Amino acid sequence: MLFGKKKKISEYLLVKQKTQIVTAFDDLLLDYLSGTLKDKLVNLEMKHIDIHIDWLPDYKCIGIQGKVKEYYFDIQIEPESFSIAYDKDEPEDVMEYDLTSKNELYKKIECEISGVN
Repeated sequence: MLFGKKKKISEYLLVKQKTQIVTAFDDLLLDYLSGTLKDKLVNLEMKHIDIHIDWLPDYKCIGIQGKVKEYYFDIQIEPESFSIAYDKDEPEDVMEYDLTSKNELYKKIECEISGVN
């Protein structure tokens, strides 16, 4: 990711922390910037991890693609919700959830990964 995008995210998070209105999405952005997000996925045996951030004025999303065994995972995290899809060929059957906390997201990802192990 370009340094400019990381800088914009860092500035956004500083403002959020100063106002003390930090959301689960903000917590996940912090995990992304610190490397914790990728580390957690690696600990769940995900390989070939690609994390992409869409950071537009009207749309923000953390997109994650990776592989666990022979399954391809596609995880999309938006400020209010997230979705997980996985398949041996093309992840299309999307399961959607409300984003209430980063720990709930990590638990759901772990649950789905354990289902293919």
